[in-house]
Amino acid sequence: MDINQLRYFISVAQTLNFSEAARRNGLTQPSISHHISELEKQLETQLFIRDKRSVILTDTGRAFLPRAVEVVELVQKSALQLKKMDAGEVGQLTVSALTTASSMLSRCLAAFSKKYPDITVDIRLASGLEQTMVMNEDKYDLHFAITDMVPSGDSFEMISVGSDRLCLTMPADHPLADEFKTSGVDFSRLTRERFIACSQNDGPALYKRVMLLCANRSYKPDIVSQCDRTEAILLSVGAGLGISILPHAMRDVFYSENVAFFPLDGDDALRNYVLAWHKPIVNPAVKLFADTIRPLFEN
Repeated sequence: MDINQLRYFISVAQTLNFSEAARRNGLTQPSISHHISELEKQLETQLFIRDKRSVILTDTGRAFLPRAVEVVELVQKSALQLKKMDAGEVGQLTVSALTTASSMLSRCLAAFSKKYPDITVDIRLASGLEQTMVMNEDKYDLHFAITDMVPSGDSFEMISVGSDRLCLTMPADHPLADEFKTSGVDFSRLTRERFIACSQNDGPALYKRVMLLCANRSYKPDIVSQCDRTEAILLSVGAGLGISILPHAMRDVFYSENVAFFPLDGDDALRNYVLAWHKPIVNPAVKLFADTIRPLFEN
């Protein structure tokens, strides 16, 4: 018994006409009759009562029909599943992303999951150091990171997925908040402010960028503490423990109602985000993901 015999049986059972079943399957009427006869021999039962005027399903044939349909549908679904697996349309993706890339990641996941619902995506949100470290590993298929974190050389493919701007952050009720809101940030007014920095060890890329930004503005921050995560800095600023410079995305990702954000001008305050992956592509779902999200950021 083979899958084609079952298909031919189903066609005859649906049409109760050997000639019509043959036409639907691109065969001759004798060929269809031969396949049905062979199937009946293998099953050792009669499936149809037929004469020159009519074709009727036997009780056995009627009972066999839903089983035959079930088998054919299962084979078709299995074949499609295998085809999707070969094309990467079924499977799994692992993603490591900076916390501040959450909004970009969410937008990409929404588009991808709509197009490829059978691919599961496992996500790990990482701090600056964690993301920098995993970029050099093969543990994750995709990385949402800032450009500064991508290792030099040509071992990565990248797609630009947006930008963010560093902001001066201070308690919303800080005496300078209203002034800066009206006139812009004046770093000369911050010389006596307590500054909370990102740890140089835990967030080297952000720390380096913030220190460069301050130096470019002739501002030497009075660092009173360093935090291993930007969330902790935001909480500290909100509690009135000092001021800081943080990515603008922190305002949307974490509770920041009591923190004022002042975007800073200049190219040195801009952080460019990329989706990056190792070359060559091992997981075929990586290409599907890249092809899906690329149009989202072309303009």
